[in-house]
Amino acid sequence: MLFVYLAFATLLLGMVLSVNRPLSFGLASSSSLLMFIGGISCLFHPASSPQYYLMPGLSIGIGVDHTTAIFLVATSIAFFAISFYSKDFGRLFSRKMAAFHNLTLFGMLLVMTAQDSINFLIGWELMTIALYFQILERKGSYESAFSFLAFGELSAISLLLAFASLFVTNGSFTLTGNVAANPFFLVMATLGFIVKMDAVPFHTWITGAYSKAPSNTAAMLSAPLTFMGFYGLVRILSFTGYPKWWGIIVLVFGAISAFWGGMQAAAERSLKKLPAYSTVENNGIILAALGLSAIAATYGTPETQTLSQFALLASMIVAFAHLISKSLLFESVGHAKESLQEEEIDNVRGIWRNVGSVPALGLLTSGLSFSAFPPTIGFVGEWMVLEAMFQSYKLTSNVDRLLAAFAGIMVALAIGLAGFAMVKLIGYTALGPDHGRETRKMKSASIKLSQIFLILLIVLSGVFAPLIVRFLGYNQFLTGVLGVPTPLLIASSNPIFGVISPTMFFIVVGVILIPLVVIFLTRRTHRKVEAWNGGMSLTEDEYFTVPAYSFVLEYVLRKVYRTKELRNGYNAEVVNKDIAEYIYEYADKGVRTISRFVGRNLMSGKISWYVLYIVIVFILAFILA
Repeated sequence: MLFVYLAFATLLLGMVLSVNRPLSFGLASSSSLLMFIGGISCLFHPASSPQYYLMPGLSIGIGVDHTTAIFLVATSIAFFAISFYSKDFGRLFSRKMAAFHNLTLFGMLLVMTAQDSINFLIGWELMTIALYFQILERKGSYESAFSFLAFGELSAISLLLAFASLFVTNGSFTLTGNVAANPFFLVMATLGFIVKMDAVPFHTWITGAYSKAPSNTAAMLSAPLTFMGFYGLVRILSFTGYPKWWGIIVLVFGAISAFWGGMQAAAERSLKKLPAYSTVENNGIILAALGLSAIAATYGTPETQTLSQFALLASMIVAFAHLISKSLLFESVGHAKESLQEEEIDNVRGIWRNVGSVPALGLLTSGLSFSAFPPTIGFVGEWMVLEAMFQSYKLTSNVDRLLAAFAGIMVALAIGLAGFAMVKLIGYTALGPDHGRETRKMKSASIKLSQIFLILLIVLSGVFAPLIVRFLGYNQFLTGVLGVPTPLLIASSNPIFGVISPTMFFIVVGVILIPLVVIFLTRRTHRKVEAWNGGMSLTEDEYFTVPAYSFVLEYVLRKVYRTKELRNGYNAEVVNKDIAEYIYEYADKGVRTISRFVGRNLMSGKISWYVLYIVIVFILAFILA
């Protein structure tokens, strides 16, 4: 626990010294390293602080068990990358950002180490409020920040009700040991966590907050923050078990969320909104895998127990892949965006030549990971999820089989749509033609080093994915066959159903690609092919735009996308709208109507109404007390 205590102390020092932004972000980076060391040490020797009793039945304390240690190690990697990136990137913003960045990490560390619901809720609120103030760093971001805060408080209220029910059942707020839980707790806690995971329909805040927030804050919103939601689900399931009804709901809910996020990402044109919808898609896949794990766990056969464990492992691999890949994506997007001062993908072309090879390679690597391109870690995780869905035949209930098959179809479509979106993103930005604009000069040493670190990590963690599986404690899924040595082959079941060896894939394909790369680099001539434009030649000021890339998809699904054509003289533009936004628009209209009624009739200044209100509240309070 010593390293965990030091991590807390370092973050507090980082808040105090926020007047020196590079130093403050450097302390956050150092704290992340301390978290990593603390997590590794507690993997083998779980530890906890003494319990401090505030009153009978109410004690608080922190600790790191095996599950927490795994999440602490994974999260600390993203913390370090984003904090180190912010050493130079943070110079573009106020000193307050450094303080709130440290406070965000402090809250998340408290969430992961909390052994009681009091500390958990304090950490949950600290990270929400700190991120709210970071979103406000940009002018005109108040509405987006408030929308994020509103959904954050919905999450907090849900968790507050869940922990209150837990206290009623157990007579204490402890989250360790033999904890008895009721269905109400599981429902409310799940709601609180999936709101943080941007699941549909609780995702509408992302389009404003992600685009308005500084890119290092957007990375925190998309990667570590949603990872906290996943951690919360795994934590509560550790003492509630895996109810089948919960698994069915989460499986269907996650599959729909994944498809919806992938579909919206495929049509998005904004540089930061596209990755935002990609977050919805990835977290939907994680939820679907968790749901399948819960369903399979309710069967008593060895085959279904193996399937349950493999689905849980798949959700953890996808979550880790999303954690590091999305951190890199927003870092690279932020580097390009701040250099070119543009928001739309069409206007950020030619990053490789304009901004530099590092952000372009970062976009390429993270995009390929989200496109499930081997041998990245994203490929390994999404293969494992689909492999688990394919094994739904092991479930004896036809209803469960149909639901798992439906989820598998939706997840497969989501992965395809996400690949479509990522090809658009990296094709136009990282690999697109140079538009000749001048870039903004800024210090970028830590920005580039952080991206290089994550680029290597995404590739190497994919290549050596079997070692991650071993680190997580799932050795039963590691084997060797047909010349592939143990433990470099990941098997989805026993007896073997499907296998993959990203390590051997990297070796074999690498040997084949080396001569091709040498030939490509030594060639002096390259053939260029003009873009197809319906048989008409393109003029010098014309190019194939981002809206044109996805227009066919938008037109085919125009009823779902709510596609409309806006005309302004001879100019026309096609726009889409997320249907989920209508829900909150109608809710907003309803609240405003009720507010006007209350303001004009009940809160009109008449003393009789106020006296009646006080009497009613007194009677209700007396009855409840």
